[in-house]
Amino acid sequence: MKTFLIAILSLALLAAAFLTRPGRREFILYLLDSSSAGDGSFSHSAIDQADRLSRSVTIKDRLLWVDIEKDGKTIYTGAFAHWYPRGENADKALPMAKDLARILAQR
Repeated sequence: MKTFLIAILSLALLAAAFLTRPGRREFILYLLDSSSAGDGSFSHSAIDQADRLSRSVTIKDRLLWVDIEKDGKTIYTGAFAHWYPRGENADKALPMAKDLARILAQR
């Protein structure tokens, strides 16, 4: 019985990963969110820059996650409806929820 439950939960986790992979549209929205000042408004230059970057990258669908590559290097990985910066882009990541709450509380 325990093995059966582990198998069912593993299949549920795999299905969730498959069904919540982000795509190109979510990548553009992630880039816009990371470039905005937090007030929800986007400038035309930010939109153009996000569109230009999304067209210059290669999206590799790995069934359970998505890799964004530029010049042969993986710069973002998308899984479970989130984008995770990799390499030198990891410093430019959006703040975590607890840090975001602290930043908003200071305003």
